[in-house]
Amino acid sequence: MYIKRYSIAALLLIFVIGWFVYGFVSKESIHIELMGIMLPSLPAAVWVALAMLLLYAGTLVHMLFYSVVGSVRLRKYEKDYAHLLDAVADAFLQKEARQHVFKTERYALMGEITDHTRMLPEAELDGIDHPKLAAIVQAILAIEKGESADLKRFNLPSDNPLVRQNQINQLSEGKLEAESVLSKPERYDAAIHALAFEQLSVFAPLHVLEKYRAFMTFKAALSIVNRINAEENTLSVPNATVVDFITRIEGLSSLDYLYLGVVMGEHMLPEQRIAVCELLSDNDEKALDGYLFTLFDLEMVDRAKELLHMTAENEYVLFKAYADLKACNKHYDVKRFANMMLQNYSPKA
Repeated sequence: MYIKRYSIAALLLIFVIGWFVYGFVSKESIHIELMGIMLPSLPAAVWVALAMLLLYAGTLVHMLFYSVVGSVRLRKYEKDYAHLLDAVADAFLQKEARQHVFKTERYALMGEITDHTRMLPEAELDGIDHPKLAAIVQAILAIEKGESADLKRFNLPSDNPLVRQNQINQLSEGKLEAESVLSKPERYDAAIHALAFEQLSVFAPLHVLEKYRAFMTFKAALSIVNRINAEENTLSVPNATVVDFITRIEGLSSLDYLYLGVVMGEHMLPEQRIAVCELLSDNDEKALDGYLFTLFDLEMVDRAKELLHMTAENEYVLFKAYADLKACNKHYDVKRFANMMLQNYSPKA
């Protein structure tokens, strides 16, 4: 609304009409009675000008009222637009329980959809003209590339997927130390604990591994076993400690134990292999697969047959077939049989 321009034009029109009436219509003064009140005698031109001023005042009030209404409505749209941008930002950040309040019907619909949608920015969005969204998109794209990003400014909870992946990237880049994660486990997710301990298992000394043994994983156990008597990052681990490390892992299958037995054969001394496998099989019958493999691999056939004799007919069929071949003087590498059993196997995460 151009109220200033309207006012100037209206006042100019009132002056012109008043001048015209006074100069060309009538210069007489007249009395007007309003609601029983006799108003002073004024020229007709003045009464015309006053009437037009009243009309001008009415239209001015009308325009001001709807200008205020329009401003309030526009303000609602501006606020809802800002809320919609916040909703998109929260969707990008994978926040849970998103619930933004909108004042306008159209934005309320878009906000409802956005609050219940998972959104993933693509590389083409990089460089968008909005500081907050641009920073979020840049951080997400960096994390997807395996890089770390500064997420503190977004106030995300520790269980947020982006935070977890960013911590994984920080561990990989060395910006987050594995021991600092395990020394303050309440700050990190279980998946980060596992990854941190798996990093330590590759190079850390035995006393550090024992300190954080509560975070043992199968992958870490394999790394530790593979380091025993190895040429690099070698470890000397007592049998009881090896067994303790492995028995802390829940849900190991017979194939997990078989794979462990194969890995133990890389560097571990025969005496230690036998002792560890025997202790494991005493603790969990599923470990017998690894124990049988170890015995056959070390050519301890008679001891392996004794164990097989105590099993049901339909159990450990491949090992029994291997024992029969050995009895017929057929020399096959037991690793071929193990590989057959492990053909579609993937190590426990």
